[in-house]
Amino acid sequence: MLNKSLRDLVNNDVDTLRYNMDQGIFIFNKKDVIKALDHEVRSSRKNVLNELHDEHNFKYYAIIKPTIFKSLDRLAQKFANFSKVIDLCKTRLTLFSLVSPKMISLPPILLTGEPGVGKTRFIKELAKLFNTDFYSLDFSTISSGFVLNGGDSTWSESKPGFVSNSLRDSRYANPIILLDEIDKVGNDKIYDPLACLYSLLEPHSAANFRDEFLEITMDMSKILWFATANYPKRIPAPIRSRMTQIHIDPPTHEHSKNITHSIYKELLDSHAWGKHFSKKLSLEVINLLTILPARDVLKALENALANAANRAKNNSFRIKIIVSDFGDVHALKKQSKKGIGFLAEL
Repeated sequence: MLNKSLRDLVNNDVDTLRYNMDQGIFIFNKKDVIKALDHEVRSSRKNVLNELHDEHNFKYYAIIKPTIFKSLDRLAQKFANFSKVIDLCKTRLTLFSLVSPKMISLPPILLTGEPGVGKTRFIKELAKLFNTDFYSLDFSTISSGFVLNGGDSTWSESKPGFVSNSLRDSRYANPIILLDEIDKVGNDKIYDPLACLYSLLEPHSAANFRDEFLEITMDMSKILWFATANYPKRIPAPIRSRMTQIHIDPPTHEHSKNITHSIYKELLDSHAWGKHFSKKLSLEVINLLTILPARDVLKALENALANAANRAKNNSFRIKIIVSDFGDVHALKKQSKKGIGFLAEL
Protein backbone atom coordinates (compact mmCIF):
# COMPACT_ATOMS: atom_id res chain seq x y z
CA MET A 1 0.00 0.00 0.00
CA LEU A 2 2.84 2.38 0.85
CA ASN A 3 4.66 1.68 -2.43
CA LYS A 4 1.51 2.29 -4.43
CA SER A 5 0.95 5.59 -2.64
CA LEU A 6 4.51 6.68 -3.40
CA ARG A 7 4.09 5.83 -7.08
CA ASP A 8 0.90 7.85 -7.18
CA LEU A 9 2.72 10.82 -5.69
CA VAL A 10 5.38 10.68 -8.37
CA ASN A 11 2.90 10.09 -11.21
CA ASN A 12 0.84 13.07 -10.11
CA ASP A 13 4.01 15.14 -9.82
CA VAL A 14 3.39 16.04 -6.19
CA ASP A 15 7.12 15.62 -5.80
CA THR A 16 7.77 16.59 -2.23
CA LEU A 17 10.03 13.52 -2.12
CA ARG A 18 12.27 14.70 -4.96
CA TYR A 19 12.37 18.46 -4.44
CA ASN A 20 13.11 20.79 -1.57
CA MET A 21 9.84 22.66 -1.64
CA ASP A 22 11.24 25.60 0.32
CA GLN A 23 13.80 26.29 -2.39
CA GLY A 24 11.51 26.67 -5.40
CA ILE A 25 8.04 26.32 -6.91
CA PHE A 26 6.07 24.27 -9.41
CA ILE A 27 5.51 26.64 -12.31
CA PHE A 28 2.62 24.54 -13.63
CA ASN A 29 0.64 21.43 -12.67
CA LYS A 30 1.14 18.38 -14.87
CA LYS A 31 -2.39 17.27 -14.10
CA ASP A 32 -3.60 20.32 -16.04
CA VAL A 33 -1.42 19.31 -18.99
CA ILE A 34 -2.73 15.73 -18.97
CA LYS A 35 -6.30 17.03 -18.84
CA ALA A 36 -5.64 19.35 -21.79
CA LEU A 37 -4.04 16.51 -23.78
CA ASP A 38 -7.06 14.27 -23.20
CA HIS A 39 -9.31 16.86 -24.87
CA GLU A 40 -6.96 18.08 -27.61
CA VAL A 41 -7.32 16.80 -31.19
CA ARG A 42 -5.13 19.30 -33.07
CA SER A 43 -1.67 17.88 -33.66
CA SER A 44 0.12 21.26 -33.50
CA ARG A 45 -1.05 22.08 -29.96
CA LYS A 46 -0.85 18.44 -28.88
CA ASN A 47 2.84 18.35 -29.79
CA VAL A 48 3.52 21.44 -27.66
CA LEU A 49 1.54 20.04 -24.74
CA ASN A 50 3.47 16.77 -24.93
CA GLU A 51 6.71 18.74 -24.75
CA LEU A 52 5.35 20.63 -21.77
CA HIS A 53 4.38 17.41 -20.02
CA ASP A 54 7.89 15.99 -20.46
CA GLU A 55 9.57 19.08 -18.99
CA HIS A 56 10.54 19.55 -15.36
CA ASN A 57 7.84 21.75 -13.88
CA PHE A 58 9.72 22.48 -10.66
CA LYS A 59 12.09 25.46 -10.74
CA TYR A 60 14.51 26.36 -7.98
CA TYR A 61 15.05 29.99 -6.99
CA ALA A 62 18.18 31.94 -7.84
CA ILE A 63 19.27 32.81 -4.32
CA ILE A 64 21.18 35.56 -2.51
CA LYS A 65 24.77 34.42 -2.07
CA PRO A 66 27.02 35.89 0.65
CA THR A 67 29.19 37.64 -1.95
CA ILE A 68 26.32 39.37 -3.73
CA PHE A 69 26.62 42.71 -1.91
CA LYS A 70 30.34 43.05 -2.64
CA SER A 71 29.57 42.18 -6.26
CA LEU A 72 26.98 44.96 -6.34
CA ASP A 73 29.60 47.37 -5.01
CA ARG A 74 31.92 46.41 -7.88
CA LEU A 75 29.06 46.83 -10.34
CA ALA A 76 28.49 50.32 -8.94
CA GLN A 77 32.08 51.21 -9.83
CA LYS A 78 31.50 50.14 -13.43
CA PHE A 79 28.04 51.75 -13.70
CA ALA A 80 28.19 54.77 -11.41
CA ASN A 81 25.15 56.38 -13.07
CA PHE A 82 23.05 53.37 -11.97
CA SER A 83 23.65 53.96 -8.26
CA LYS A 84 19.92 54.38 -7.49
CA VAL A 85 19.12 51.01 -9.08
CA ILE A 86 21.95 49.30 -7.23
CA ASP A 87 20.85 50.87 -3.93
CA LEU A 88 17.33 49.53 -4.50
CA CYS A 89 18.73 46.06 -5.20
CA LYS A 90 20.78 46.17 -2.00
CA THR A 91 17.86 47.16 0.24
CA ARG A 92 15.47 44.57 -1.23
CA LEU A 93 18.04 41.78 -1.13
CA THR A 94 18.90 42.66 2.47
CA LEU A 95 15.22 42.22 3.33
CA PHE A 96 14.90 38.85 1.57
CA SER A 97 18.19 37.60 3.02
CA LEU A 98 16.58 37.61 6.47
CA VAL A 99 14.67 34.40 5.76
CA SER A 100 15.23 31.12 3.97
CA PRO A 101 15.40 30.45 1.02
CA LYS A 102 16.95 33.91 0.51
CA MET A 103 15.33 34.22 -2.90
CA ILE A 104 16.43 37.05 -5.18
CA SER A 105 13.35 39.25 -5.43
CA LEU A 106 12.85 42.77 -6.77
CA PRO A 107 9.84 44.92 -7.64
CA PRO A 108 9.24 45.53 -11.36
CA ILE A 109 11.69 48.26 -12.39
CA LEU A 110 11.38 50.77 -15.23
CA LEU A 111 14.64 52.45 -16.27
CA THR A 112 14.18 55.70 -18.16
CA GLY A 113 16.66 58.02 -19.80
CA GLU A 114 18.16 59.09 -23.09
CA PRO A 115 19.33 56.49 -25.64
CA GLY A 116 22.85 55.18 -25.24
CA VAL A 117 23.27 55.54 -21.46
CA GLY A 118 23.75 51.77 -21.04
CA LYS A 119 20.37 50.67 -19.65
CA THR A 120 20.23 47.33 -21.49
CA ARG A 121 23.88 46.53 -20.85
CA PHE A 122 23.48 47.20 -17.14
CA ILE A 123 20.54 44.79 -16.83
CA LYS A 124 22.53 42.06 -18.62
CA GLU A 125 25.37 42.59 -16.16
CA LEU A 126 22.93 42.41 -13.26
CA ALA A 127 21.59 39.06 -14.49
CA LYS A 128 25.14 37.67 -14.53
CA LEU A 129 25.74 38.97 -11.03
CA PHE A 130 22.51 37.34 -9.79
CA ASN A 131 23.50 34.11 -11.56
CA THR A 132 20.04 33.88 -13.07
CA ASP A 133 18.86 33.63 -16.66
CA PHE A 134 18.22 36.66 -18.85
CA TYR A 135 15.60 37.11 -21.57
CA SER A 136 14.94 40.25 -23.57
CA LEU A 137 12.16 41.33 -25.92
CA ASP A 138 12.55 44.40 -28.14
CA PHE A 139 9.17 46.14 -28.03
CA SER A 140 9.96 48.30 -31.06
CA THR A 141 9.50 45.15 -33.18
CA ILE A 142 6.14 43.89 -31.88
CA SER A 143 2.63 45.11 -32.56
CA SER A 144 0.30 42.66 -30.80
CA GLY A 145 -0.10 40.79 -27.54
CA PHE A 146 0.36 37.42 -29.26
CA VAL A 147 4.12 37.77 -28.92
CA LEU A 148 4.04 38.12 -25.14
CA ASN A 149 1.23 35.83 -24.04
CA GLY A 150 0.67 33.51 -27.02
CA GLY A 151 -1.92 33.32 -29.73
CA ASP A 152 -5.40 31.88 -29.54
CA SER A 153 -4.98 28.09 -29.78
CA THR A 154 -7.79 27.84 -32.35
CA TRP A 155 -5.74 29.79 -34.90
CA SER A 156 -3.56 27.71 -37.19
CA GLU A 157 -0.37 29.79 -36.90
CA SER A 158 -0.55 30.31 -33.15
CA LYS A 159 2.20 29.38 -30.70
CA PRO A 160 3.09 29.93 -27.03
CA GLY A 161 4.14 33.42 -25.98
CA PHE A 162 7.55 34.84 -25.15
CA VAL A 163 6.92 34.93 -21.39
CA SER A 164 5.87 31.29 -20.97
CA ASN A 165 8.64 30.10 -23.29
CA SER A 166 11.22 32.08 -21.31
CA LEU A 167 10.10 30.71 -17.95
CA ARG A 168 10.00 27.15 -19.28
CA ASP A 169 13.50 27.55 -20.71
CA SER A 170 14.96 29.15 -17.57
CA ARG A 171 16.89 27.20 -14.96
CA TYR A 172 15.19 29.25 -12.27
CA ALA A 173 11.75 30.43 -11.23
CA ASN A 174 13.06 34.01 -11.05
CA PRO A 175 14.84 34.87 -14.28
CA ILE A 176 15.23 38.48 -15.41
CA ILE A 177 12.90 39.41 -18.26
CA LEU A 178 13.66 42.71 -19.95
CA LEU A 179 10.95 44.59 -21.84
CA ASP A 180 13.31 46.70 -23.93
CA GLU A 181 12.15 50.09 -25.26
CA ILE A 182 8.64 49.44 -24.03
CA ASP A 183 7.64 52.99 -25.01
CA LYS A 184 8.11 52.11 -28.72
CA VAL A 185 5.48 49.37 -28.80
CA GLY A 186 3.07 49.33 -31.72
CA ASN A 187 -0.49 50.49 -31.19
CA ASP A 188 -2.98 47.68 -31.79
CA LYS A 189 -6.29 48.66 -30.19
CA ILE A 190 -7.75 45.17 -30.60
CA TYR A 191 -4.73 43.10 -29.51
CA ASP A 192 -2.93 45.46 -27.15
CA PRO A 193 0.70 44.26 -26.76
CA LEU A 194 0.79 45.60 -23.19
CA ALA A 195 -2.52 44.14 -22.02
CA CYS A 196 -1.06 41.04 -20.34
CA LEU A 197 1.34 43.18 -18.29
CA TYR A 198 -1.55 44.36 -16.13
CA SER A 199 -1.61 40.81 -14.73
CA LEU A 200 2.05 39.86 -15.03
CA LEU A 201 3.33 42.84 -13.04
CA GLU A 202 1.07 42.02 -10.07
CA PRO A 203 2.39 39.00 -8.09
CA HIS A 204 -1.04 37.71 -7.02
CA SER A 205 -2.37 37.58 -10.59
CA ALA A 206 0.98 36.52 -12.10
CA ALA A 207 0.84 33.41 -9.90
CA ASN A 208 -2.13 32.22 -11.98
CA PHE A 209 -1.25 33.46 -15.46
CA ARG A 210 -2.57 31.62 -18.52
CA ASP A 211 -0.74 31.66 -21.82
CA GLU A 212 -3.39 32.03 -24.56
CA PHE A 213 -1.99 29.10 -26.56
CA LEU A 214 -1.14 26.67 -23.76
CA GLU A 215 -4.27 27.46 -21.74
CA ILE A 216 -2.40 26.12 -18.72
CA THR A 217 -2.12 28.10 -15.49
CA MET A 218 1.50 29.02 -14.78
CA ASP A 219 3.13 30.67 -11.77
CA MET A 220 5.09 33.66 -13.06
CA SER A 221 5.05 35.56 -9.78
CA LYS A 222 8.80 35.24 -9.13
CA ILE A 223 10.01 36.71 -12.43
CA LEU A 224 12.31 39.74 -12.08
CA TRP A 225 10.80 42.32 -14.40
CA PHE A 226 12.79 45.16 -15.96
CA ALA A 227 11.73 47.60 -18.67
CA THR A 228 13.54 50.43 -20.44
CA ALA A 229 12.08 53.55 -22.01
CA ASN A 230 13.29 56.82 -23.45
CA TYR A 231 9.88 58.49 -23.16
CA PRO A 232 7.99 57.01 -20.17
CA LYS A 233 4.90 59.18 -20.70
CA ARG A 234 4.13 57.07 -23.78
CA ILE A 235 3.57 54.09 -21.47
CA PRO A 236 0.03 53.78 -20.05
CA ALA A 237 -0.14 55.17 -16.53
CA PRO A 238 -1.49 51.91 -15.00
CA ILE A 239 1.58 50.06 -16.32
CA ARG A 240 3.95 52.71 -14.96
CA SER A 241 2.20 52.62 -11.59
CA ARG A 242 3.03 48.92 -11.30
CA MET A 243 6.76 49.60 -11.69
CA THR A 244 9.43 51.45 -9.73
CA GLN A 245 10.59 54.14 -12.14
CA ILE A 246 14.23 55.25 -11.98
CA HIS A 247 15.75 57.85 -14.29
CA ILE A 248 19.29 57.13 -15.50
CA ASP A 249 21.48 60.14 -16.23
CA PRO A 250 24.17 59.96 -18.92
CA PRO A 251 27.53 58.84 -17.51
CA THR A 252 30.22 61.40 -16.82
CA HIS A 253 33.45 61.21 -18.80
CA GLU A 254 35.14 59.36 -15.92
CA HIS A 255 32.26 56.88 -15.67
CA SER A 256 32.38 56.37 -19.43
CA LYS A 257 36.01 55.30 -19.20
CA ASN A 258 35.10 52.64 -16.62
CA ILE A 259 32.29 51.34 -18.83
CA THR A 260 34.59 51.20 -21.86
CA HIS A 261 37.22 49.24 -19.90
CA SER A 262 34.48 46.85 -18.75
CA ILE A 263 33.25 46.23 -22.31
CA TYR A 264 36.83 45.65 -23.53
CA LYS A 265 37.62 43.20 -20.72
CA GLU A 266 34.41 41.26 -21.32
CA LEU A 267 35.17 41.06 -25.04
CA LEU A 268 38.66 39.64 -24.44
CA ASP A 269 37.46 37.22 -21.76
CA SER A 270 34.71 35.82 -23.98
CA HIS A 271 37.02 34.77 -26.83
CA ALA A 272 40.03 32.43 -26.92
CA TRP A 273 41.92 34.97 -29.03
CA GLY A 274 41.56 37.55 -26.25
CA LYS A 275 44.82 36.36 -24.64
CA HIS A 276 46.78 37.81 -27.58
CA PHE A 277 45.81 41.40 -26.78
CA SER A 278 46.94 43.89 -24.17
CA LYS A 279 44.62 43.96 -21.19
CA LYS A 280 44.61 47.78 -21.10
CA LEU A 281 43.52 50.44 -23.57
CA SER A 282 45.55 53.56 -24.14
CA LEU A 283 44.22 56.96 -23.10
CA GLU A 284 43.93 57.97 -26.78
CA VAL A 285 41.73 54.95 -27.53
CA ILE A 286 39.63 55.52 -24.40
CA ASN A 287 39.01 59.16 -25.37
CA LEU A 288 38.00 58.09 -28.85
CA LEU A 289 35.52 55.47 -27.61
CA THR A 290 33.86 57.72 -25.05
CA ILE A 291 32.32 59.79 -27.85
CA LEU A 292 30.25 56.78 -28.89
CA PRO A 293 26.93 55.54 -27.49
CA ALA A 294 27.51 52.54 -25.20
CA ARG A 295 25.72 50.26 -27.65
CA ASP A 296 28.27 51.12 -30.40
CA VAL A 297 31.43 50.70 -28.32
CA LEU A 298 31.37 46.90 -28.59
CA LYS A 299 31.05 46.96 -32.37
CA ALA A 300 33.85 49.52 -32.70
CA LEU A 301 36.14 47.46 -30.46
CA GLU A 302 35.44 44.24 -32.38
CA ASN A 303 36.39 45.93 -35.67
CA ALA A 304 39.50 47.50 -34.12
CA LEU A 305 40.66 44.18 -32.65
CA ALA A 306 40.35 42.52 -36.05
CA ASN A 307 42.32 45.34 -37.69
CA ALA A 308 44.96 45.22 -34.97
CA ALA A 309 45.39 41.46 -35.42
CA ASN A 310 45.83 41.96 -39.17
CA ARG A 311 48.35 44.76 -38.56
CA ALA A 312 50.41 42.64 -36.14
CA LYS A 313 50.48 39.36 -38.07
CA ASN A 314 54.13 38.67 -37.22
CA ASN A 315 53.84 39.71 -33.58
CA SER A 316 50.61 38.24 -32.28
CA PHE A 317 51.15 38.48 -28.52
CA ARG A 318 49.95 41.34 -26.34
CA ILE A 319 48.81 43.33 -29.35
CA LYS A 320 47.92 46.90 -28.47
CA ILE A 321 45.01 48.63 -30.18
CA ILE A 322 45.88 52.05 -31.61
CA VAL A 323 43.59 54.82 -32.87
CA SER A 324 44.21 53.97 -36.54
CA ASP A 325 42.75 50.47 -35.94
CA PHE A 326 39.34 52.13 -35.70
CA GLY A 327 39.52 53.30 -39.31
CA ASP A 328 37.99 56.64 -40.19
CA VAL A 329 38.02 58.58 -36.92
CA HIS A 330 35.97 61.38 -38.46
CA ALA A 331 33.26 58.86 -39.41
CA LEU A 332 33.20 57.62 -35.81
CA LYS A 333 32.77 61.13 -34.50
CA LYS A 334 30.00 61.76 -37.01
CA GLN A 335 28.30 58.54 -35.89
CA SER A 336 28.47 59.68 -32.26
CA LYS A 337 26.40 62.76 -33.06
CA LYS A 338 23.46 60.58 -34.08
CA GLY A 339 23.11 59.43 -30.46
CA ILE A 340 24.05 61.18 -27.28
CA GLY A 341 27.21 59.14 -26.82
CA PHE A 342 29.24 59.30 -23.66
CA LEU A 343 29.95 62.78 -22.37
CA ALA A 344 33.36 63.08 -23.94
CA GLU A 345 35.58 65.85 -22.70
CA LEU A 346 38.03 65.99 -25.56
